[in-house]
Amino acid sequence: MPFEIFRQQFGDLTEYVIQESSTGNRCVIVPELGGIVRQLSLRKNVTLFSLLKTPATPHALVEDTQSASELLFPFASRIPDGKYRFLGKEYQLAKNETGNINAIHGLVRKQNFHFEEQSVRNDHALIRLSYTLSEAEGYPFEVQFTVTYSLHSDGKFNLTYEAKNTGSAPCPVMFGWHPYFQLGNELADAWKINIPSDHIVVFDRNMIPIGKEPFFVEKPTLLYRKSFDNCFIVDSNTDNVVTKLISENQDVTLCIEQEAGEGKFNYLVIYTPPARDCVAIEPLTANVDAFNSGEGLNILAPGNAISGTIKIKLT
Repeated sequence: MPFEIFRQQFGDLTEYVIQESSTGNRCVIVPELGGIVRQLSLRKNVTLFSLLKTPATPHALVEDTQSASELLFPFASRIPDGKYRFLGKEYQLAKNETGNINAIHGLVRKQNFHFEEQSVRNDHALIRLSYTLSEAEGYPFEVQFTVTYSLHSDGKFNLTYEAKNTGSAPCPVMFGWHPYFQLGNELADAWKINIPSDHIVVFDRNMIPIGKEPFFVEKPTLLYRKSFDNCFIVDSNTDNVVTKLISENQDVTLCIEQEAGEGKFNYLVIYTPPARDCVAIEPLTANVDAFNSGEGLNILAPGNAISGTIKIKLT
């Protein structure tokens, strides 16, 4: 068959590899470290591009504090002081951001995910993982979180999440993915980015939203001497929106497509790290601090579930 799935060791970590033999397209998944994708390689013409920047050694990956490729659930980004109010009750999350000021990036990071399923077909292969949240500190709800990674014969890589409320009370949920993307050995200053948004979230000094304002920038815009650490509101009147990272020198465009619309990925964080060798492009289902503001927040009744998909391809 054109696809295969196999296991390999990365130091003490066990990885699962989905690979297409004819193209070399592959993704490498680490269930026991938050279910992250450690590598994603896709081909355009004769070049196989390694698209994710993650720590290079097993130890560095375990100790990583920059959330490289991490799954952010049941909340993403910051909650100030780790405090939120939901249905009239106040909750206190662990303040795990550097400096112990805020709670950040959810409760499934670095956790050991359960291997649920693998499947190999003629036109795709997939791996499904899960993690159960139950009575976590500051989040006393029961949620079954599932992520499915799939590689397809049309060159696409898909990430699909699902959250199901398995408890007896309503619960707030938000999901985000935190990949750092790279294109060959070029620095980000050589790239252009097309951000599918006309509105940017305004932050206070603590990087907490205090409003929004129009976002005026050339589309696509050259990243040379531009720095982003911003959240954007995407057009939720469409079914899908696409962020494009463009290298004209290499004649390649990385397309990150996120489902939009009710309950889907209607927000987007863009971050350019100081090293300028990658760009974080992070689809979110809700605004930063949505547990307090309610902006985009999904509330699941007992027994209900919600899902969404992010698709990656090269053109």
